[in-house]
Amino acid sequence: MKPIEGYFAIFYSDKASGKIGVRFNEHPGVITYGKDPEDALRKAREALSAALEVDFERGFNLPAAVRPKLKRGETSAFVRLNPDVWVAYLIRSWRETAGLSQKQLAAKLGVSYQSYQRMERPGRSNLTVETLERIAQALDSQLVLEIKPVKKAS
Repeated sequence: MKPIEGYFAIFYSDKASGKIGVRFNEHPGVITYGKDPEDALRKAREALSAALEVDFERGFNLPAAVRPKLKRGETSAFVRLNPDVWVAYLIRSWRETAGLSQKQLAAKLGVSYQSYQRMERPGRSNLTVETLERIAQALDSQLVLEIKPVKKAS
């Protein structure tokens, strides 16, 4: 299963406000506006992260990202999840795939249940590579880090 890395934001001109509106098909409650494309993109990422943090607390999983069908005058851009949100969903997914509860994984890691809960919550942890390695080992897995160059538009 490939983890969700982000979603396509749909940008449109909001005639009533004169601003650029942004929405996400997979997250209909996430709508924001910006004064220009850069501001709209920044606000879209913030709004998406905030909504996904709430969804995480409610136990929701991430829906699949689908390239949107655009209407006339709309454009789209891929918005990556904030790393703290992405890692929280990823760790929870790994744990659930392994069939473990938070308490069980905390015991395997040798940490308190409350400490583990913080590890798995967006915006509440700042996990080190060492901690991620320990989580991977506790799940009989291997941590693989990768840095990829960003493709620049020409």
